Amino acid sequence: MAHVNQELIERAYGAFGKGDIQALFDMWTDDITWHEAGSHPLAGDHAGKEAVAGFLGGLAARTSGSFRAELQHALADDTQGYSLHKTAAEKDGENLEVWTVLSYRFENGRFAEIWTFDFDQRVTEQMFS
Repeated sequence: MAHVNQELIERAYGAFGKGDIQALFDMWTDDITWHEAGSHPLAGDHAGKEAVAGFLGGLAARTSGSFRAELQHALADDTQGYSLHKTAAEKDGENLEVWTVLSYRFENGRFAEIWTFDFDQRVTEQMFS
């Protein structure tokens, strides 16, 4: 049986794929922080539900709505978790893909902090610039 926080990760990917921001809001602490690596316009720390929602919206906006995150694996315990997904998008007529690991810190069954680690930062920069 999967850990409850692993199931939370899986539900979050499902909600994101459907564009269900309200479901995501319910999974986040009020002071959630998303740390996005890189030097592209979306990189940096996004603190609070509105800022994280804006960041996620920016992923779609910067890729003309083609951004996809296909969950491959998730692992979690009471306080930490990890997911591996394939990021895919079309940008300037080119199909781009990069493998990404997200690292999570949980508080009381919600996402409190998320870090992004892309396997090929060059592709990520191209995708979101």
